[in-house]
Amino acid sequence: MAQLTIESPRESEDKWIPSFCMMCMQADDGTLVHIEDGVVTNIIGNPDCPTNLGKVCLRSISSIMGLYNPYRVKAPLKRTNPEKGPDIDPGWVEISWDEALNIVAEKLRKIREEDPRKLLVWEGWGCAESLFITPKEVERATNYEVPGQIFAEAFGTPNVVGSHGPTCSIHYAANLVHGQHPEYISDLEHCDYLIAPGRTVGPNVATPGATRRFIQAIERGMKLVTIDPRCSVEASKGYRWIPIRPGTELAFALSMIHVILYEIRKFDIWFIKNRTNGPYLIGPDGYYVRDSETRKPLVWDPIDKKAKTFDDPSIKDYALEGEYFVGGTKTKPAFQLIKERMKEYTPEWAEKITSVPAETIRTTTKEFVEHAMIGSTIEIDGFTFPLRPAQIAGSGRGAVSHKGGMYFDLCTKIINMLVGAMEVPGGATGNRNPGPCAETLRPNEDGIVKPILEAIGVPWKFPPDHVDMAEFYPTKHTAPHLAVRAILNPEEYYLTYPIEAFLICGANPIRAICDAEIFIEAFKKVPFIVAISTQFDETTMMADIVLPESYFLERKFCRFYLVVHQSIADDVRGLEMALCRNPVPPLFNTMQIDEIIIELADRAGFLKGPGGLNDVINRTFMLTDHRKLDLDKRYSFDEIVDRRIKQIFGDEHSLEEGLKKGFIYKFSATGKKGYNYYYWPDNKTRHPIYFEYTKKTGDTLRENLKKYNVKIPGWKEEELDNFFEYFEPIPKWIPNAEFEAPPEYDLWVANWKTPFMPFATGGTQENPWLAELRENDPYEMFIHINTETAKKKGIKDGDWVEVESRYGKTKGRAKLTELIHPEVIGIPACYGRGTILMNPVAKEGPPFNVLMTAKENIALDPLSGTIDVGPRVKIRKIEEEAR
Repeated sequence: MAQLTIESPRESEDKWIPSFCMMCMQADDGTLVHIEDGVVTNIIGNPDCPTNLGKVCLRSISSIMGLYNPYRVKAPLKRTNPEKGPDIDPGWVEISWDEALNIVAEKLRKIREEDPRKLLVWEGWGCAESLFITPKEVERATNYEVPGQIFAEAFGTPNVVGSHGPTCSIHYAANLVHGQHPEYISDLEHCDYLIAPGRTVGPNVATPGATRRFIQAIERGMKLVTIDPRCSVEASKGYRWIPIRPGTELAFALSMIHVILYEIRKFDIWFIKNRTNGPYLIGPDGYYVRDSETRKPLVWDPIDKKAKTFDDPSIKDYALEGEYFVGGTKTKPAFQLIKERMKEYTPEWAEKITSVPAETIRTTTKEFVEHAMIGSTIEIDGFTFPLRPAQIAGSGRGAVSHKGGMYFDLCTKIINMLVGAMEVPGGATGNRNPGPCAETLRPNEDGIVKPILEAIGVPWKFPPDHVDMAEFYPTKHTAPHLAVRAILNPEEYYLTYPIEAFLICGANPIRAICDAEIFIEAFKKVPFIVAISTQFDETTMMADIVLPESYFLERKFCRFYLVVHQSIADDVRGLEMALCRNPVPPLFNTMQIDEIIIELADRAGFLKGPGGLNDVINRTFMLTDHRKLDLDKRYSFDEIVDRRIKQIFGDEHSLEEGLKKGFIYKFSATGKKGYNYYYWPDNKTRHPIYFEYTKKTGDTLRENLKKYNVKIPGWKEEELDNFFEYFEPIPKWIPNAEFEAPPEYDLWVANWKTPFMPFATGGTQENPWLAELRENDPYEMFIHINTETAKKKGIKDGDWVEVESRYGKTKGRAKLTELIHPEVIGIPACYGRGTILMNPVAKEGPPFNVLMTAKENIALDPLSGTIDVGPRVKIRKIEEEAR
């Protein structure tokens, strides 16, 4: 093993250098790093950074210990022990960078010549600081039509699988309804009433910027209603906490729609008629009824008593209800069909499923509609906007990561649209980059906001090209759980080629997901695995070659500020920024990941020429004129970053400037331009409230299955009707498999991110400072159980308990609390497991993921591909020696 060596005497120095934090996926906090005699001694917030204004969280300060972690990967390594397993000594031997890169490049060259699909690139939040691996650093000005995963695009493989997404597949609804990516976020500038189901607005994970906006909103009087099995930090500061059974948020949302349509009977009629497809006539087949000549969707004008195309300038009014015959066909407006479906979802019905009292649902819905101030307006820079200061937050991981969870997210869109709170001041928005801008709500030929990314889906091809079964789950997010099953059972999954190599970049699917043994067996089956990593986590321990990546504080890097997360307000609206980091002195023989990628591409023969890495970089970053890379020249990473800075901010700016100040930024869309409604006002665009596009996706998939006489892998033939229930144009309640659990599984389990470990990014799992803090936290490392529930089961505070689902079991100490639903067991964060080469603190804490399964017909949402994170469980007290 490599040891820390000091090759030259330390220079006497005392300085602060601009940097930024990478201890969570957001990475938007500018920092100042204090260095004394070459040693990092302190980290504080950069007061001039517009996102965090000098504030940092506990993780940022603790990154000092990530830098000086003695368990880091310190040099290139080669496996000598052919037996593989997370806790089996690989027999690492240190090799030179030249040898390591040549071994990997030769493997890549051979695979690329034979069939590039045989390479699977794993990416995760551990490589969020990579311009060439992940799609997280891409401008979306060309409506998401540029390639995002640069390395894979240049190599020629379609197989890029994210380990970070299967329990957080939250993108589809925002991609479909308002052209946003990655998700909905709360616009707090004018919001007076916010319903937050299963998500954070900032404080729950201690993000400085979002927490600041949250506090400001609460102080000015915003009412926060939290729907969550546990009383979170945010819930404790809010107006109302509504405890709910995990995975039943869909029933709550359906009931809210029922109350609005059948009990309150007040909604934004103007918005539904002019800003949605609610008036579009739907035929018996569930599709738009179209004009025979123009093929445009038809609406019914009740004044002229005739059907007209949606954009006919002679329209006097739009019918939202009723039945109309068009060309001999009986049709109904989409809104009528939505209303009919929602009739059965009364608060009393929802109470039986969610445990939320019917009157609580009614009261919350009534307050929501009242606070929306339907019909009100606000003037910004001389432009009159609808003002809707109420919104229900979608995209919450806790609410969406269930089978049927994407229907819930779509329901939140319907609720917001019913009061007109969509892309207007006070209402729901998203965090597209750059944004706000005219592209976000640009309509398609049907007058509907263009769907993007996951809402468009992956085209059908058979046999499938994608090892993660994207052809069968066209609108899914990431599906590593499908990829490993396909590798182990290629015939069942119609995979016609073997995976011969893994390139692992900051991903740890063995610990981050579930069904760990399936992942381990799949990894054993792959002949060659290379890991670019900072630590010896479970997945790195399966590698044949380990390429050590520099810790983020050692990387000279520029992160192009992508999107604000959790919330937005005028302080960051329209902000475009490049955060720049000056590296601290390196400790070990490591490299930055993108420099490794350049080396591999060069040595494997796909750096230069048309279609090579340089070419894909040009297209992805939309480099123009003199900023374009010469296709036949090798560039340093610094040169590429400098050209990108000039492309975004102008030739007068540079990487050197960014390093000196710590950032370069501008506000490109402020005032009236900071709201997407401004670009497409009135009826210039329409949001889908009836999801015809979803139905079309499902019907097309069903037709292709029939055409090729195949089924969905992992699903029985008789289960396919259930699969396609998730592709209907109007959401409905579908009980998931956990409602069928045997009676002994009398509780539910819930999980949430915490300030100590929202992600494993930056090595939070084995950071000793964070470990000391969480070990002394009264809630963090425990299994939460309601006080009354614990008494009934003979469990006392601090007792060792075992929690068991139908898929696995975990152990830990009980924490009795009133802050959790009586029928729910709570387990924070993603602790446990670890390896023999990690800091022993990495093994501490009850692992949650062992309680889940990713078996397709049991726990997967067919629409989003998410894994259900809320299984039924039972709990029992165990003796301490049994722990």
